[in-house]
Amino acid sequence: MTLRIDEATKKASELRNRLSDGEAAIKALEWLSQPGLQEYARLRITSDWGSAHDGNKAALQYINAELARIAPDIIAKAKRMAQQDMDTCLGHQKGEG
Repeated sequence: MTLRIDEATKKASELRNRLSDGEAAIKALEWLSQPGLQEYARLRITSDWGSAHDGNKAALQYINAELARIAPDIIAKAKRMAQQDMDTCLGHQKGEG
């Protein structure tokens, strides 16, 4: 009887951890899907960099152009990874249910 209780406690703990991982992946995916995220990130980076190097307009334009080129790829990859984490977590839970 004690062994079964220990096993059930261990399994419940594992499921709680997987659920927590899934919830974290969902939150990450929601955050990555919010409108204006790319623009906010670009403005934040250029603002931080620009405040450290005041008056360097050409460099800020270069950073903006580079970020505009790569930001969609970075965000798309992060979304895919968050979706895979969520799918993996939910798949593990479904298989054990």
